[in-house]
Amino acid sequence: MIKVSLQIVSIIGNATKDAELRVSKDGVSYLTFRVAVSGQEGTATFYNILVFGHYGEAIKDQVTRGRQIYVTGRLQISEKGYISVVADHLELLARPKQKLVTETEVEVEKKPEVKVEKKNGK
Repeated sequence: MIKVSLQIVSIIGNATKDAELRVSKDGVSYLTFRVAVSGQEGTATFYNILVFGHYGEAIKDQVTRGRQIYVTGRLQISEKGYISVVADHLELLARPKQKLVTETEVEVEKKPEVKVEKKNGK
Protein backbone atom coordinates (compact mmCIF):
# COMPACT_ATOMS: atom_id res chain seq x y z
CA MET A 1 0.00 0.00 0.00
CA ILE A 2 1.37 3.41 -0.98
CA LYS A 3 0.83 6.28 1.41
CA VAL A 4 0.48 9.69 -0.14
CA SER A 5 0.57 12.93 1.79
CA LEU A 6 -0.01 16.45 0.60
CA GLN A 7 0.55 19.70 2.39
CA ILE A 8 -0.35 22.88 0.55
CA VAL A 9 -1.00 26.27 2.11
CA SER A 10 -2.53 29.13 0.11
CA ILE A 11 -2.69 32.63 1.57
CA ILE A 12 -3.77 36.04 0.32
CA GLY A 13 -2.89 38.85 2.67
CA ASN A 14 -0.94 42.05 3.17
CA ALA A 15 2.73 42.35 4.08
CA THR A 16 3.05 43.86 7.55
CA LYS A 17 6.46 45.43 6.84
CA ASP A 18 9.14 45.52 4.17
CA ALA A 19 10.81 42.18 3.44
CA GLU A 20 14.28 41.39 4.80
CA LEU A 21 16.94 39.47 2.90
CA ARG A 22 18.93 37.17 5.20
CA VAL A 23 21.65 34.54 4.87
CA SER A 24 21.52 31.22 6.76
CA LYS A 25 24.44 29.63 8.61
CA ASP A 26 24.96 27.47 5.51
CA GLY A 27 25.28 30.54 3.28
CA VAL A 28 21.84 30.19 1.66
CA SER A 29 20.06 33.50 1.06
CA TYR A 30 16.35 33.79 1.82
CA LEU A 31 13.73 36.48 2.01
CA THR A 32 11.53 36.74 5.07
CA PHE A 33 8.39 38.76 5.72
CA ARG A 34 5.06 38.46 7.49
CA VAL A 35 1.60 38.46 5.92
CA ALA A 36 -1.59 39.41 7.76
CA VAL A 37 -4.81 37.74 6.67
CA SER A 38 -8.01 39.44 7.79
CA GLY A 39 -10.50 37.26 9.58
CA GLN A 40 -13.98 37.60 10.96
CA GLU A 41 -14.90 40.28 13.46
CA GLY A 42 -11.77 42.35 12.82
CA THR A 43 -9.29 39.63 13.74
CA ALA A 44 -6.15 38.81 11.75
CA THR A 45 -3.88 35.79 11.42
CA PHE A 46 -0.18 36.39 10.82
CA TYR A 47 2.03 34.09 8.76
CA ASN A 48 5.83 34.14 8.49
CA ILE A 49 6.83 33.65 4.85
CA LEU A 50 10.20 32.33 3.62
CA VAL A 51 11.36 32.62 0.00
CA PHE A 52 14.66 30.86 -0.72
CA GLY A 53 17.26 31.51 -3.40
CA HIS A 54 17.46 33.97 -6.24
CA TYR A 55 13.71 34.52 -6.45
CA GLY A 56 13.73 36.03 -2.97
CA GLU A 57 16.57 38.35 -3.97
CA ALA A 58 14.70 39.39 -7.12
CA ILE A 59 11.45 40.37 -5.38
CA LYS A 60 12.93 41.90 -2.22
CA ASP A 61 12.20 45.50 -3.22
CA GLN A 62 8.65 44.62 -4.34
CA VAL A 63 7.51 43.19 -1.00
CA THR A 64 6.70 46.32 0.95
CA ARG A 65 4.42 47.12 3.86
CA GLY A 66 0.77 46.96 2.80
CA ARG A 67 1.42 45.09 -0.47
CA GLN A 68 -1.19 42.42 -1.12
CA ILE A 69 0.48 39.07 -1.81
CA TYR A 70 -0.69 35.61 -2.85
CA VAL A 71 1.51 32.79 -1.50
CA THR A 72 1.33 29.03 -1.91
CA GLY A 73 3.76 26.72 -0.20
CA ARG A 74 4.27 24.23 2.58
CA LEU A 75 4.44 24.56 6.33
CA GLN A 76 7.79 24.29 8.07
CA ILE A 77 8.39 24.11 11.80
CA SER A 78 11.78 25.34 13.00
CA GLU A 79 13.82 23.80 15.81
CA LYS A 80 12.55 26.60 18.07
CA GLY A 81 8.94 25.75 17.20
CA TYR A 82 8.19 28.65 14.85
CA ILE A 83 5.77 27.85 12.05
CA SER A 84 6.52 29.40 8.64
CA VAL A 85 5.27 29.01 5.10
CA VAL A 86 8.04 28.11 2.64
CA ALA A 87 6.83 29.68 -0.59
CA ASP A 88 6.70 27.59 -3.74
CA HIS A 89 4.74 30.23 -5.65
CA LEU A 90 4.25 33.91 -4.93
CA GLU A 91 2.29 36.60 -6.78
CA LEU A 92 2.50 40.30 -6.06
CA LEU A 93 -1.02 41.68 -6.15
CA ALA A 94 -2.32 45.13 -5.24
CA ARG A 95 0.08 47.82 -4.11
CA PRO A 96 -0.78 49.84 -1.01
CA LYS A 97 -2.83 52.96 -1.67
CA GLN A 98 -0.74 56.11 -1.74
CA LYS A 99 -1.84 58.61 0.83
CA LEU A 100 -2.68 61.96 -0.73
CA VAL A 101 -1.19 64.90 1.08
CA THR A 102 -3.73 67.61 1.77
CA GLU A 103 -3.07 71.24 2.54
CA THR A 104 -4.02 70.73 6.16
CA GLU A 105 -1.29 68.07 6.53
CA VAL A 106 1.43 70.26 5.05
CA GLU A 107 2.73 72.99 7.28
CA VAL A 108 2.18 76.14 5.25
CA GLU A 109 4.68 78.90 5.81
CA LYS A 110 2.76 81.87 7.13
CA LYS A 111 3.64 85.36 6.00
CA PRO A 112 4.02 87.93 8.76
CA GLU A 113 0.91 89.99 9.24
CA VAL A 114 1.16 93.66 8.41
CA LYS A 115 -1.12 95.96 10.34
CA VAL A 116 -2.34 99.01 8.52
CA GLU A 117 -3.52 101.79 10.72
CA LYS A 118 -5.86 104.43 9.37
CA LYS A 119 -5.26 107.98 10.44
CA ASN A 120 -8.24 110.06 11.43
CA GLY A 121 -10.03 111.41 8.37
CA LYS A 122 -7.48 110.30 5.84
